[in-house]
Amino acid sequence: MNQQSIIRDIEQCARERRISISALCRRAGIHPDTFRNWRKTPQNPDPVGANLHSVERLYAELRKIDAEDAERVAKNGGVAA
Repeated sequence: MNQQSIIRDIEQCARERRISISALCRRAGIHPDTFRNWRKTPQNPDPVGANLHSVERLYAELRKIDAEDAERVAKNGGVAA
């Protein structure tokens, strides 16, 4: 998976969890501008390379969100709040 595919995957995962990229980045301790600098756009044709540690921190936060949601559902008797 190349960097742009990873960025798109993280964006899709965030959308599915209804969390903004900015909020996800803050939770992971990454400045949102850093994430934006990883994305290839017409204004940014040569994006900065994302390091594996930062990418893993974002995926770790997505897993935490999943765990928090599962816990919330369990506390509500199987009903999402």
